[in-house]
Amino acid sequence: MEDLGEAHYLYGSLSILELQNVVDRREAQKAKMRDKNSVEKLSLEWSESDADNSQTERDILDELCPHTDIKELQISGYRGTEFQNSLADHSFLKLLVQLSLSNCFDRFSLQALGQLPSLKFLSIRQMHSITEITGDFYGSPSSKKPFNSLEKLKFAEMPEWKQWHVLGNGEFHALQDLSIKDCPKLLGKLTENLCSLTKLRISRCPELNLETPRE
Repeated sequence: MEDLGEAHYLYGSLSILELQNVVDRREAQKAKMRDKNSVEKLSLEWSESDADNSQTERDILDELCPHTDIKELQISGYRGTEFQNSLADHSFLKLLVQLSLSNCFDRFSLQALGQLPSLKFLSIRQMHSITEITGDFYGSPSSKKPFNSLEKLKFAEMPEWKQWHVLGNGEFHALQDLSIKDCPKLLGKLTENLCSLTKLRISRCPELNLETPRE
């Protein structure tokens, strides 16, 4: 982390792996991530571990939070139960275009992702203990239409996912590409009025009703 903090001229893509080896918030602070304004794509990865360090993981993720102009963010193996501070604030990530979440902690909450204003691509995979996606996924009911800019959405390898709550409030109106794979317990129908949808891929989701009403 200290060596990373001394790398002042990084630009483009940056991957930080094996984050389970970072001890605490103070060590993560040494990376000085908020100063790296030329990094456009950031990948943060924890390897699998049986340890339950939820609060420590949240603190580390908060310190590794990128600058406000980040365009692409990937988080894998995170064991915190939620995003901490800046990453939970959709106004902070106002320019984020692409977000990929994979293999995160069992109790992880997909909160308010629908309020990321510039988000065009969202991938959620290997969330093994998520059983439902609720209204928290979209954000506050009083907020603007959720996923206002989203064009591509992927779900994969979510073996316990059973229910996808649909608002019916104009969400996903810009969605062009939807992929759902390896979600064997997912019940019900797809969200309605996918008026911009041009590509649909469903694989190994035997309980899902494939009727897709269109306006």
